[in-house]
Amino acid sequence: MTEQREVDRKREELRQHLNEFEDRVNPKKVADRAVGKAQDSYNEDPTPWIAAAAGIAVVIIGGIALAVFGRR
Repeated sequence: MTEQREVDRKREELRQHLNEFEDRVNPKKVADRAVGKAQDSYNEDPTPWIAAAAGIAVVIIGGIALAVFGRR
């Protein structure tokens, strides 16, 4: 009976390890964690996020202006 208990214990350990692994690599869970971290970062200090958005807007508008006016 001791061998069966050992097998059951090892099986339970393996199940726990597989569940932990699945939590770490599941794309939806990874994305949810990343979004949560980004939201926490924004809530803590939105200034870098606003600056980055403004920078991206300048690059996009500059690219559009270059495409429109640069071909003359």
